[in-house]
Amino acid sequence: MFVYRTSSHTLVLLLYVDDIILAGSSPSLLHTFISLLSDQFDMKDLGDLSYFVSIQVVRMSSGLFLSQHKYVVTLLHKFHIHTIKPVAAPSVAGTILSLSNGELLTDPTEYRSMVGAL
Repeated sequence: MFVYRTSSHTLVLLLYVDDIILAGSSPSLLHTFISLLSDQFDMKDLGDLSYFVSIQVVRMSSGLFLSQHKYVVTLLHKFHIHTIKPVAAPSVAGTILSLSNGELLTDPTEYRSMVGAL
């Protein structure tokens, strides 16, 4: 994340791999900066922001609404847990966890993938 500030304007550039989000307090400042970037790099304007790094972005009159609902639903389906019934607490009260209790996973790859996705 790069921030450019003057006494009257702010410009924010958020970069993730090959995706860029630009936001600023002045349309003319944004246009000038985009022109400068375009002179140096091959760029394509994809229009208004709707998704960025699995975050859905919805413009509202009061600001931006950010949500990961779609991402979470995708994860639930990917790990086949979308049909599990919800519970108030995931474990019994008073349960003591220990390294020596329980069974080891035969292949922890899927578990590690799930935790990594979170």
